[in-house]
Parts: sequence; C-alpha cells; structure tokens
Amino acid sequence: MRRCCEEREIGRQIIHMTVGLSFLIPLHLFGIIGFEILMGILSVLGLVAAYALKCGRNVPIASELVEKFERPEEMEKLPGQGTIYFIIGVMIAGAITLNVKCMDIVITVLSVGDSVSTIVGTRFGTTRIPYSPRKTVEGSLSGFVAASLASALITGDLAASTFCSAVGMTVESLPTPNDNLTIPIAVALASGWWYGIL
Repeated sequence: MRRCCEEREIGRQIIHMTVGLSFLIPLHLFGIIGFEILMGILSVLGLVAAYALKCGRNVPIASELVEKFERPEEMEKLPGQGTIYFIIGVMIAGAITLNVKCMDIVITVLSVGDSVSTIVGTRFGTTRIPYSPRKTVEGSLSGFVAASLASALITGDLAASTFCSAVGMTVESLPTPNDNLTIPIAVALASGWWYGIL
C-alpha cells in the first residue's frame, strides 16, 4: 500500500515538473503580458472545471488526471487545486516582476525544485525537518540543487539561480497550506530584488 502511494506521488510530481516547465514556452512566445493574459484565462477555466468536478460532472481529460494523480484530501476540498494554485501563483509572480528572466527562474524553481524535493523526500528521505515534519532535509537539499542547476541552464545565471532556489526551497520546507502559491511569490520577490526590479 505504501509503495503504491509512493508511486502515485512520484507520478504526480513528474507531471507537475513536465507541465510546469512547459509554461516556459508561452512565456517566451507571447512575452510577459501575453503570458499573464493566458494565465488569467487558464485560472478561470481551471476554477470552472474544478467546480464541475466537485459537483460530480465529467470533464474530459481533467477527470482522468484528477482521478489518477490528485491527492485524496485535495479532491474533497477542490479537485485540481494543485494545478489551479500553480497557475495563480505563477500569474501573481508575473504581475510582481513583469520580467521574462525572473519568470524563467520562478517557473523552473517551482517546477523542478518542488517536484524533486517531493520525489527524493518520498523515496529516500529519513531526516525530518523539525518545523515541518512531513518534509525531509534530503528532499529539500535535493530540490535546491536541482532547481539551481535547471534554472542556471535556462537563464545562464548561476548566482541568481542559486540565490532564488535557496529562497524557493526554504519556503517549500515550511508547513504552508499550498506551496504552489507561496514558492512563486517568494521567488518572484527574490529575483526581482536580485535584478533590481523591485
């Protein structure tokens, strides 16, 4: 049973990482304003789909994905809430910075760092974080390293990527209700400060 739950969580995080990184494509295709408009549209569509799912209606593709990958406790509150928070969090981050390079870092740290920390923590984590016992030191450190390297590959800026990943993974380690919302906001503020935008 535990193995099954682990595999479900790992599969969920792989989708989280893949879909998250795909947001870099419209960011660079449409620019920051076009990207913000797209995120606004997706957030509205996501909320409508979530409400329909909560009412027991079948929503093509969304129903299958939620059934296969959603955490049971999230399905009861708001189906697909992880994805909705991701979109809203990224949209808020874009509004904070209005900068494509900052958003490259935000999206990469959120997609790669958050996913890798959960995958490593679920499979190999043994040292619990005292202030957040559901999370592990191994997971957070792995997420930090992965986010730093991935962000540096995309932006070409290792220093900014390392700093912003440290901020993002520190926030990820906290017992927040949904880090898909808190990580992008924190990283947007950190990257905006780093580049002198804020």
